[in-house]
Amino acid sequence: TDHYDFTDLPLLTPLAAQMKLKGPLEGKRVLEIINAYTRAFFDQWLKGIPAPLLDQPSTEFPEVRY
Repeated sequence: TDHYDFTDLPLLTPLAAQMKLKGPLEGKRVLEIINAYTRAFFDQWLKGIPAPLLDQPSTEFPEVRY
């Protein structure tokens, strides 16, 4: 991902890719990954619920590198 992938820009306009303001992943996929990891982080550290997603690479999100 690139800097603007962490905003709504890739979801709002297909021009973001042409202007090189986003990485190669589709905006919806980036949002799905960010939501899953953020939710896992808060579940583990605020609710005390184990979050295996944070422990090792996931087959569900092969794009994420540790």
